[in-house]
Formats: sequence, C-alpha cells, structure tokens
Amino acid sequence: MEATITRALAALNFTAIDFETANEQRTSACAVGVVQVRGGQIVQTYETLLRPRVLRMEWGNQQVHGISAADLHDAPSLADVWPQLLPYLHQQPVVAHNSAFDMSVLDYTCRDFGLESPPLHCLCSVKLARAVWPQLERHRLNHLADFLGLELDHHDALSDARACANITVRALQSGTALPLCFRQRELTAGLARRVAAAARKRLN
Repeated sequence: MEATITRALAALNFTAIDFETANEQRTSACAVGVVQVRGGQIVQTYETLLRPRVLRMEWGNQQVHGISAADLHDAPSLADVWPQLLPYLHQQPVVAHNSAFDMSVLDYTCRDFGLESPPLHCLCSVKLARAVWPQLERHRLNHLADFLGLELDHHDALSDARACANITVRALQSGTALPLCFRQRELTAGLARRVAAAARKRLN
C-alpha cells in the first residue's frame, strides 16, 4: 500500500473531500463535496446535501454554510449516496483541509448509518501548506486561496474541496521534500516538524 500511495501522489492522483455539518455532532454531515484529481488536473466532482439521521440544524452552523433544516428535509442520507461516494475514497489518498475533522465526520456518520468506513490514507492540506509555505501567518483555506489566487466560495463543500485539491497540487509540485508518515492513517502527521528538522540539518 505504501508504494501504491507514493506512486499515486507522485503522479498527482488523489481525492479531495470536504464535509459541512448541521450541528456540533460529528454524525451530522449535511453536505459533502468531492474532487477527483488525476495528473494534477480535476477530472471529476461530486456534491450533494445530506440528511443526518437526526436532523437538527444549529444556528451557528447554518450561519457558516447557509444550509437550513428545510434544505435537508428531502435530501438523501449518506447511506443513500454511499454507492456514488465510495469509489472516490476506497483505497485512495484522500486530502482534506484539517483532515482530522473531515475524517472524523466521515467515520462517525458512517457508523451512525451502519456503514463501514473505507480503507484509505489521508493527508491534511493545512499541514502540507505549513510545511511548504511556513512564512505565512495563517493557513486557513480562505487565506491560502487568497495567497495562491484560487477561487473560493468558502464553506460551500464542493468549492472548499476544489480549493483543497488545488492547494495540494501546488504543495506537491513545490519541490519541497515532504516525508510522509505511513505508520498512521494520516500521512501528514508531524510533517512540518520533519520538514523543519531536515532544513536545519542541511544548514548544519
């Protein structure tokens, strides 16, 4: 699997994903956007609203993404769209901006609907950006989009996934050595620290 993932990333082949949630519960995925990248180019996208098993829209969440409970009333559940979504994720390198959040939403929502989480390795584009552009004060999605000149409708799931994909391509093409950690599900765990340590070693 390590060799397969390494080859995929070297070829700039991966999936980017973004979830929006209805409330503070990680089981409350209410929208998902997915972008498939092949050879550094976006070749396919998928987006849908999602009805959580327990439909409760928190006011603060709605203020962030603009999705209302009424919007979700007739939306499909994750279980309904799983046959369409799973091929983007199964045994793929999957990138998300703050992957700990999106992967936990995926895992918890799968569990809530009795689905098995797909086998995958993930990367965090926040950590990629911190390693590649350490001079930036902030590495939030909107700040990186501004820095790189990317279009972004922030907190629209597909737009966020598209920006995440483009940030990842730029990071992987940057020439910065990015030693990944295959001992964990998240390949970018501790990445900025390892990159900084390698830079210090070269200077010495």
